[in-house]
Parts: sequence; structure tokens; C-alpha cells
Amino acid sequence: MTLSRRALAVLFPIVLLGHILAGGAAYLGYRHALLTQNRARLQQNLSQLQNAYSDYASLDSQLLYVVRNSPAFLTFVDESDAEYRTRVLAIGVQDSLQSLVPNDGANVSCSVFQSDGKQIFYFDNGTDPFQKLGAGQSAFAQAVLNDDVASRSGLVTEGDGTTYLAMAAKVQARTGGVGVAGPQPDQSVVMQVAVRPRRFETIRDTMAREYGAPVALTDLPPVSHGELSASIRLAPGLYAQETPSVAYLRGPLTRFAAVTGLFVIVLSVVSVSVLMALVRRYIIAPVEELDRQVTAITENRRQDIDVPDMGEVGRLAANVRLLHGQLTRSLRQIRQLYETDLVTGIGNRIYFNDKLDQFYQLSATTGRPLTMLFIDLDNFKQVNDVHGHRTGDALLEAVAHALSAAVRDATEDGAEAMGIVARLSGDEFTALIMADPRSAVVGTLIDAFLLKFRGGFQIDAASYPVTASIGVAAAPGDADTPAHLLWCADHAMYHAKAAGRNTVAFYADLPRDEAAGAAPERDVMPEERGRAMRPPLPQAAGPAV
Repeated sequence: MTLSRRALAVLFPIVLLGHILAGGAAYLGYRHALLTQNRARLQQNLSQLQNAYSDYASLDSQLLYVVRNSPAFLTFVDESDAEYRTRVLAIGVQDSLQSLVPNDGANVSCSVFQSDGKQIFYFDNGTDPFQKLGAGQSAFAQAVLNDDVASRSGLVTEGDGTTYLAMAAKVQARTGGVGVAGPQPDQSVVMQVAVRPRRFETIRDTMAREYGAPVALTDLPPVSHGELSASIRLAPGLYAQETPSVAYLRGPLTRFAAVTGLFVIVLSVVSVSVLMALVRRYIIAPVEELDRQVTAITENRRQDIDVPDMGEVGRLAANVRLLHGQLTRSLRQIRQLYETDLVTGIGNRIYFNDKLDQFYQLSATTGRPLTMLFIDLDNFKQVNDVHGHRTGDALLEAVAHALSAAVRDATEDGAEAMGIVARLSGDEFTALIMADPRSAVVGTLIDAFLLKFRGGFQIDAASYPVTASIGVAAAPGDADTPAHLLWCADHAMYHAKAAGRNTVAFYADLPRDEAAGAAPERDVMPEERGRAMRPPLPQAAGPAV
């Protein structure tokens, strides 16, 4: 039954009873309208609370995902020298995190724990340089070490009453991948990001003062208490419920009851009718419409919110629309940051992994061959040590531009050929070309790129004794999974190094006994000796990318 019909069902028999029941009819109608209005407003406040919690949870998740996949973090957790890791490498992790924190005064902290529970990293963007990880956050991270889940999030309250929204995840130290549930191996760590949800706490405190009762947070779906009680789901296993105090509506109802007793039957009936019409038109309907639009956006059925010209409701819709736009732009910027290599400006390993899966799926679907070039710079460490990191970075950037230009020139005339380039790590680059490895497109690309290194690689007026070793593998033919394709190209690259460097080796041309096992010894510099041998290809799908 609609609200209008309920009002009619209540008022009609009261009118028949005469003057004695007229005051009671007006009182019941007003009380019903007041409850309806406050239910809608209470649900609106809870929706704002939910949106604030979701925003901070999303920020937690984004920071955790981006930092654990950053080269600075992988280098940090892979370093065995604790002092060097703490004094030098931790700065890179801090810079990665600091660059992602919104410039809105958000208080963010990040900590890393080894599998034995030892804290090896902590960062807080607050103004106190002596800030330490709180006991509540530390206990939250420690609990994740032996949890049956790979990640966990929730609200943590410290001893001083400060609340944080924390998210902790088990991370594979060498790859940055998500750890498995249960006790962790020695090479795994637990990373935790905590954000102080100031806006969430402000909304919660404001509701507590307004309704005279605190907003209760429970693990299970709460049971409604009274007519003016509402709850909302903040996250899996976390619910918020607000039940205003009995005195919240007592004052307005008492005053209305006193006034209603002075009015005649006709005036009481008219007043209730007008009130119900106004409430429905100007409060309930706009709020319901706004709620429908917000729900449609959260379910990806709508892109934007219509802003009505209706006072507070219009301002609320405008604020929600503004917040949605800001969040969309922030997500787009964050995605661009975590997919771009900061030194060269081309795609990084995350970008490469995503494109490798896309190209491989396209190859498997269309039957078009996919060729991978794995490129390693020879003598780069020597140039970097002699001329400094600034020159090394400039050299990497120039090589990246040369590779990008070679791929662009080789593929722009081919209707079917397309390709991308990326920097995997250090002095290792890769290119994916949707073409046959023996085609003119790939041959032109390789010749044009290797030509840049003849007589030394030129940057401005300087020449550096850097060459490139290229390994080429293709799918189908050489590999049956994306990870296997990467392994084959890497394997062929080490054969190119063994063959004299500044050359190319095709995995399909390698002897079968060598292609199936570890790469042979090659004449390498001492600092490269540790990378000269690769482990044999596993019997399964190959190593993880």
C-alpha cells in the first residue's frame, strides 16, 4: 500500500468519528509523515557513511595494489642486507606511496612484516617524524600472518581512540603477487596500508550527536530496533546501524499534539492532506530518485547523476556527482601511473603482463602468430658505474625511444601487424609484435634496432659502448602459454649473448637439448655472472610472468 493510501485509510474513519477523534487523526498523520521523512534522512546519512567508507577502502586497496607491484617495493623486499634496505631502498617505497596519496590531507601509513612477524618497514605521512606503528595496527597485521585468507580489511582503533581503516595482504616477496592463505613461507611478507577515515568518523560523530545515540558497527546483519531504525552494509562482514534515542522525536510530536488539540476537524484533515502531498513531492520522491540513481551507478547501469534544482536535495546530488567525477579521474590517473615506467616513459612490467595476455588471447583466437623480442643491454652496468646513474637513465630512455620508433616504423605499413614495447626491469626490454618471427616486419625491426648500437650507442654527442642481445620466440610454435613464451624469448636472449652480443637468436633455431634445459655458460662480465644461467623449463606451463 502506498503512503497516500495509508494516510487515507487512517484519516477517513477518524473524520467519521467527529471532533473527539479529529485531533488524534491529525496527530497520527503528522507522526507518520515525520517518521517517513526521518527514515529517508537517516538512510541518506547512512548512505553517506557507506560512501565515505567505500572511498577509503578503495584508496586502501589502490595504494596496496600499486605499491606492492612497484619496482621499488620488489627491490626492497628482495634485498638481504637489512641496513641497506632500511636506509636506502625504503626511500623508494616511501616515494612510491607518497606520490599516490591524495592531496586532501589524508593520513596514510604503510608497514611491512616478514613471515616471522618482524616489522621491516613503516611509513606515515603525518607531521610527527617519530610516529610509530600503533599497537592496534600491528596486531591487525600480525593476525593476517596465520589467517586462512590472503587479505583482510577492517577498522582498527588505537589506544588513544584514533580509528584507522586498515587493509593487509600476504605478498610474495619476489614477484609482488598475492600470497596464499594460511601460514606463509619465509620469502613472503605481509603489507599493510592504513588510512585514517576522517570524513567517515565526522559523519558518524555528526549522526551520533543528531540522533542522540552512537552508530553501532556489527559483524552480523543487525536486527531493527523500533520504527526509526536503519542499517546499511559497509563491507563484507561489517554493518552500520543507527537507532535514534526515544527523545529524538518526542519534542516535535509533543508540540504538534498540543497545537492539534486547538484545531477543528476540517482544518486538521486539510493540514494532514497538504503535509502528505508536500512530503511526498519535495522530500521522499527526490530522495528516492537520488537513491535509485546512486544505486544504478554502483551497479554500472548509469554513468552520471541528474542534479535537480531542489535545495538541499539538489546540493546533495551535486556533491555526490562531484565526488563520483573526482573518483573516476583519480582512478584513471592511478592506472596510468602504475602502468608507466618512470625512467623511460614506456610501459612497465604491469603494462607488459596485461598486453601479453591480450595479445596471446588475440593470437589464439585469430590464429595470427605472435612474436616476442626479449632485449638485454650489454655492458650497461659498466656505463652506469663509470658515468653515473643520470647518464644510465638517459641511456635507458634513449634505448626505449629507439625501440619504440623501430616498432612503430616496422608496423605502420603493415595492415595486420601491430606491436607494443615495455621495460621489464633494469636494462631488460621487450617488444610484442603480432606477426610471424621470420616476416619482413620483424626482420626490419631487428635490423633497425641493432643498427643503433653499431659503433656504440649515440646520445647527443657522446657514444657509449653498449650493445643489445635479442632473443626471439613465437606462439604458436615455440610456446603454449604466455609465461612459456616469455621464458623462451629470455632463453634465446642468453644464447644471443653467448654468441657474441649485439646479435639476435631465435628460440626455434636452438638445439633441442639446449632449448629444453638451462642456458649454457657464456662469456660475461663478473657482475652479470649471476644472471648468465637460467633454470630449466618446468614440465608445467612454465615460470610465472
